[in-house]
Amino acid sequence: MKKSNLGNLLTAACVLAAVAIVGYKAVAGGADEGRSAVKVGQAAPTFQVKAVDGKAINFPGDYKGKVVLLDFWATWCPPCRAEIPNVAATYAKYHDQGFEIVSVSLDRANSGETLAKFVSEHQMTWPQIYDASGKSAVAKQYGVRAIPCPVLVDGDTGKIIATEDGALGENLTKTLETALAGKVKK
Repeated sequence: MKKSNLGNLLTAACVLAAVAIVGYKAVAGGADEGRSAVKVGQAAPTFQVKAVDGKAINFPGDYKGKVVLLDFWATWCPPCRAEIPNVAATYAKYHDQGFEIVSVSLDRANSGETLAKFVSEHQMTWPQIYDASGKSAVAKQYGVRAIPCPVLVDGDTGKIIATEDGALGENLTKTLETALAGKVKK
């Protein structure tokens, strides 16, 4: 078998395995359970951590007047990687209007260099949270079951505005525009 064919075959197998794992995790707890344990309208769990750049994050207290996307993801996750261009474009368009992102990497233990390289290459200029042990306390607080797992939060109230499909793809933009319009009216 040619090297390129073998490489393509291995890539396809890895993608299928990752999709199967993510799909399994999303339904493992039952049909009514989603990607996380949090729900729209509830108070977002608070946390204090240091981002990979060393800056302290007090969530949601540091984000008054903002709408924040908590983005649970990993560099090894094909659906997460596919969503990054949308998240980055949304950030570029709405950041000046009060949109912030805090990414929570669920990369495996000791993957800090891989994460840093990926974030730099994809110009993900917002804060990144990563636990080098591979065990994210923030993801546990939010009951993350599958990724990508977006959670959109109103920084003023600390309430969850949208999760899952309501904060993915084009729905992120629609939900965000509504939330930011509400901030302007206040």
